[in-house]
Amino acid sequence: MTKKPRRRPFVMLNRLPLLAVLFFPCITSAASEPEAAVVQNAVSSGHTASVLADAFEQSAQLWRRDAIAYARLPSRDEIGRMLTTYGLDEAGKPVPVSQQEIDQESVVVRDMQPLVGAVYHEYLMTKTAWFEEYGMMPDTLSFHSYQSLRQVNVLTVDAQLLSALGSLDGKTVEIKTSDFPALSHDNQETEADFPTVTLMLGDRVTDAGEVIATDTLQQRYSLQGDLPKT
Repeated sequence: MTKKPRRRPFVMLNRLPLLAVLFFPCITSAASEPEAAVVQNAVSSGHTASVLADAFEQSAQLWRRDAIAYARLPSRDEIGRMLTTYGLDEAGKPVPVSQQEIDQESVVVRDMQPLVGAVYHEYLMTKTAWFEEYGMMPDTLSFHSYQSLRQVNVLTVDAQLLSALGSLDGKTVEIKTSDFPALSHDNQETEADFPTVTLMLGDRVTDAGEVIATDTLQQRYSLQGDLPKT
């Protein structure tokens, strides 16, 4: 009896490396695309922050707010009561616009000029907010005047800056406020939570990304000079 030789199954072993080369690069490429996008965004954001930092260091000016306000501490009898803030209606008559409860951390603030007659615009600030703005705490129950100590670093947006920031039309550019010098160092991890700002040619912008109208800057602030070069 003659034995028939066994046939081994035919396997395309010689084709497997070729199939692997054709298939796996597609997976690798697809998986690397999000990572590449993240790196590109990080580089772009880092470039913007660097451009802004250099611009403020070289060309920014220091302005001080001219605001003067009267302020006092609340009396014991006022704690827990409501302070009514008045404004003017269309006819120029004083009307209540809001109410705030007075507490131990309140500072009562009054504008220097009355609205009408003996009616003043009064409102509350926390002691912390008041100190940050004016640098000195009221220590009496009567009103005294205080000069604001708030200073801002202001940069004028010119064509060179717009170009460096990647403006396409040379007139506007949209960037994240987290890229500005006052915010970029401490908020890199929460960058996505910050809004964007549109800068236009001729704008005045602070190092915190706040655009200030030229009229507002000239009327409410005093120029202290150029920032010292570091």
